[in-house]
Amino acid sequence: MVQPLRLRHRANVSDAFEADRHGRLFDPAVRESFAKLGAATTVEPLETLAALRLAANRVHAAMERWTEAHGLSESRLRVLMTLYRSPQHRLPLGELAELLGVVPRTMTDVVDVLERDGLIRRTPVPNDRRSVHAKLTPAGLDRVESIRRDTVAKQSDFFASFKREELADLRHLCLLLVQRMPRNQGGS
Repeated sequence: MVQPLRLRHRANVSDAFEADRHGRLFDPAVRESFAKLGAATTVEPLETLAALRLAANRVHAAMERWTEAHGLSESRLRVLMTLYRSPQHRLPLGELAELLGVVPRTMTDVVDVLERDGLIRRTPVPNDRRSVHAKLTPAGLDRVESIRRDTVAKQSDFFASFKREELADLRHLCLLLVQRMPRNQGGS
């Protein structure tokens, strides 16, 4: 039986990072775990993916905490922001699901909660009885405006310790990864 690779999970891994001879950070526990695999290839791609996943998980967790402070989940906030940027603050549910990359059933669940909370309402389309739009309510519009005021400060704080060049490098590498990934794996 093949044992799954279990990487050490720590609540605060920042003190466990080390710098290589070029001054670039790595996690010695992750490096050691991958080295034990005895892979025929170098461990750099595996370490890089592990670092990317750790960063993505931390960013997601921070966003969830921030959105929860506004009484929302990240997925509900994405729906509200998408409607806010849409003409007349409304979109067909199917188009909304497509824009956000979720299946219609998931969108229905998110819209149900937002409608229950009075932040959006479903509106029928007069010439197409099968189509339903999601539209921001005045309360939803107020919530988005409040969140927008807080957003810039909070998201800028995320990167306060980064130099402009580091931000440009990080952005470039993230988009380069997306561009080079095969389409069936989420690439462009």
